[in-house]
Amino acid sequence: MNLSKSLVWFRRDLRAFDHAALHHALRSSQQVYCVFVYDSDILAGLPRDDRRLRFIHASLASLDAELRRLGGYLIVRHGSARDELVALAQALEVDAVHACTDHEPLAIARDADVAARLAAQGRAFHAYKDQIIFEKGEVLTLAGQPFSVFTPYKNAWLKRLAARPE
Repeated sequence: MNLSKSLVWFRRDLRAFDHAALHHALRSSQQVYCVFVYDSDILAGLPRDDRRLRFIHASLASLDAELRRLGGYLIVRHGSARDELVALAQALEVDAVHACTDHEPLAIARDADVAARLAAQGRAFHAYKDQIIFEKGEVLTLAGQPFSVFTPYKNAWLKRLAARPE
């Protein structure tokens, strides 16, 4: 699949090196844009001078510097990520948005909404496993159910890990 334009949505993982969504976008697209959204839905309850925000700001400056060194740059938006992402994808006329999977319940709902809104515009949303080794459905009991006891889960997890090719 070779798309003409893609948008990479940086969220928790603010690095250009070993970033699954960026990797897939670069492999499948002729032109790649990168964005971070200061999501007002998340940040509304935080103090304006929150040290976590200072950390994110510094991390974004480093990410932008690295992207510029590689020939790109970082677009930064402020507002509801649901709205900002869809509007930016439309403005840039991208074919797809790429992001690393976020496993938080509110993030899952947000991503489903963004994916549906992008699909309504004829754009794809691709999420990639990045910060975990196995997704929740990849290590199950022999009956295909989630484990309810840790030790059997741990043993199945280690067995699955050992079976993975390098």
